[in-house]
Amino acid sequence: MDYMRELSKEEIKELKEVWSKIKSGTADSVKDRNDAVLFWNKIAGTKFKKNTGCGACLSSVYNGLKDLYNEFY
Repeated sequence: MDYMRELSKEEIKELKEVWSKIKSGTADSVKDRNDAVLFWNKIAGTKFKKNTGCGACLSSVYNGLKDLYNEFY
């Protein structure tokens, strides 16, 4: 998968933590969902609102993080 930039070691570690909270497809809390959206915004350059309820936006976050997780782990 091609991304605009390489992830730092810290971001790869953060990816693992964020993914562990959303891997079922549903975040356990609003904070976990917000963290996932904000992390995706940071690494992918998107500008989704952290509290978005947009299904397409959340799907992009989930699928993007899933692909990244599969690439690194």
